[in-house]
Amino acid sequence: MHESDGPRFREVCRSKICSDRVVSMISSSKSAKTMRAYALIALASIMWGTMGILQKLAYAYGILPGTLIALRLLISSATLLPILALIDRNSLRISKRDLIPFLVFGAIAVASQRVTYAYGVYYTTPTITAVLFYTYPVFVTLSAWAFLGEKITWREVSAIILTFLGVALVVRAYEPSLLSINLFGILFGLGSSLCFVLYFIMTKQFRTRYTGWTVTMYAEGIGALTLLPFIYVSFPEIVSYSLQLWALILAIAWVLSLLGYLLYSYSLKYVKASKGSILSVLEPLSAALFSALILGESLETLQILGVALALTGVILLFQFSRPKA
Repeated sequence: MHESDGPRFREVCRSKICSDRVVSMISSSKSAKTMRAYALIALASIMWGTMGILQKLAYAYGILPGTLIALRLLISSATLLPILALIDRNSLRISKRDLIPFLVFGAIAVASQRVTYAYGVYYTTPTITAVLFYTYPVFVTLSAWAFLGEKITWREVSAIILTFLGVALVVRAYEPSLLSINLFGILFGLGSSLCFVLYFIMTKQFRTRYTGWTVTMYAEGIGALTLLPFIYVSFPEIVSYSLQLWALILAIAWVLSLLGYLLYSYSLKYVKASKGSILSVLEPLSAALFSALILGESLETLQILGVALALTGVILLFQFSRPKA
């Protein structure tokens, strides 16, 4: 190397070192954001896992599931509407061709799903309802096979069998007398899962044209309007609710619903939805933990095994399911 090339060479080296440091800093920043996103998804899932516990506590004050969900949807949508009107008025606009689909979405996919889940908790326990609800990936897979002609692999079939085997243990199908007593709750829990399949499919379609907040605003607003008869019938009791009950209602509407969705939606900017979905199985696990700590709920050994089998099947189904073009 010529002597005159020395300074130039040193300058190139310094430039490369600086560039490497910048790349390393950017990579570290992305990694930190990803880890933070996973932590927020875990937090949102744990918050949602407490939904059934707070509902169960609210029922002790005499509120019925339909009234509780009607108030939850009314409060959350009424809170979100002025916020969006102030910070992003365009997010309130939807196409006329989407009006009927949104009506179906809010009335069935949202209102019915929330109410059936609440009645599942009312008739059984938060843990049983959460596990039953988390069978929805099974119904998504089966719906795609039945109505869209998508093939199911043997690995997906094995995951489905594993999930339902776990569910059978959770609901204590090995004791027919108890199964008949909890039949309504089990049916409501499975109904919630089936309604969520429609929610899952329609949300994917809406998200190609609207933000998550737009979808949430119209879904919960229309859901609240659908459930107004519950509020009308219960109005004399509603005006005399205790402060403790209102605290539970507001916590469900503001913290578990709106804040939980905000955390989850923000996190999906930094991680893939499929990976986020796997982490969200913390919801039924946290439901089981908090039910034991707060409500004194206990599970038999076979039920604990059932929870493990059902969630393993769901996780495997998330892993085995291929993204569809």
